[in-house]
Amino acid sequence: MAGEPGRDALTEPGRVFLGVAYVLGVVLGAGLGLYGVFLLPDGPRAGGAFLSYGLLLALLGNSAAAVLLRWLTGTRLGPMTVLIGWTPVVLLLATTRAEGDLLLRSSASAYAFLLLGGLSPVVGTVIGRARRGLTALPPVR
Repeated sequence: MAGEPGRDALTEPGRVFLGVAYVLGVVLGAGLGLYGVFLLPDGPRAGGAFLSYGLLLALLGNSAAAVLLRWLTGTRLGPMTVLIGWTPVVLLLATTRAEGDLLLRSSASAYAFLLLGGLSPVVGTVIGRARRGLTALPPVR
């Protein structure tokens, strides 16, 4: 029944759970960015085409993490926390240092990595309706 006290408290996650889920999203994003940059030059060749493990990780890993955070939090902010953790790590590893070291070199796979890794959490954010948060619509009765 809608009038039962405490009923909504059991179905809605608490603030601590949401906070931990958001931190998990940032940590997952940072880890995916770090591993993705290091795995970008590695991968098999199929029919003369290079298949990068880092590119696959950016596409599938960021998408899966975004869907997981969307499911855990029910908000549109949840999947974006993956991007919040992923972007600074990737951009930091894409800049040259004074010694000339560069981990993310200019190539087609690097640009695809940046594009797909950045867009996949955004797609996870905008698809579907939010269950809670400021962008959630009230349930239809």
